[in-house]
Amino acid sequence: MNADKKLFKILNEETQKRYKSLAKYYKGDVKPFINKISRDYEPSGKFPAHVLKQIRKIPREDYYAVVCILRGALPYSILFEAAGWKIYYVRCGRRGEHSPANRKDLIFDNRVDKSIKEIKGKKVLLIDNNSPTGNTPLRTYEELKKLYNIKKAGLFLDYFIPEKNKPRDWLKKPFWKNKTRMKKFGKIFVASDLKVSKKESPALTKEFLEVLQGVIGSS
Repeated sequence: MNADKKLFKILNEETQKRYKSLAKYYKGDVKPFINKISRDYEPSGKFPAHVLKQIRKIPREDYYAVVCILRGALPYSILFEAAGWKIYYVRCGRRGEHSPANRKDLIFDNRVDKSIKEIKGKKVLLIDNNSPTGNTPLRTYEELKKLYNIKKAGLFLDYFIPEKNKPRDWLKKPFWKNKTRMKKFGKIFVASDLKVSKKESPALTKEFLEVLQGVIGSS
């Protein structure tokens, strides 16, 4: 088994394990949980090195911690943790099968992480896998600002939405074209914008694999 396959495997196993501890908050949810990294990239056989490179490039000294927006960002949070970041969790997402047009109709729940109050007054980096409309990260930021008076948050996304899916009928004003919403955040890091050389890719995969094997193997 090569390094890419090993990293997919160990990350998915850890993602599924962590989701089991959160599943009680999703009783009745019509959508099954999916590891979005495996869904989007595992069929190619190549681990998304652009994600690993982006995580490495974000200056940790600029943020107190990462706030993972469940459920989509769960596997990404494990990679951030492997890179040395402190992780907190909140739930923000749809109630049914389809995303609502209004962010106020999303479910927000800060009870999934009792230590979340530690971000009070801090500058944090929100992470999600993607965001076509900006509804989820914006609702999350608004709630955290109201509850904990956090500073202007940064945002990490793997991508906004696949290019082949643009435009969509329901997407009247996409997040990446909505300057008002984009300005709500500090720095926005979009991993898919990064280029990764053939030399960088295996080195990044090996680095994160070795860290995860060490951390998970010792737990």
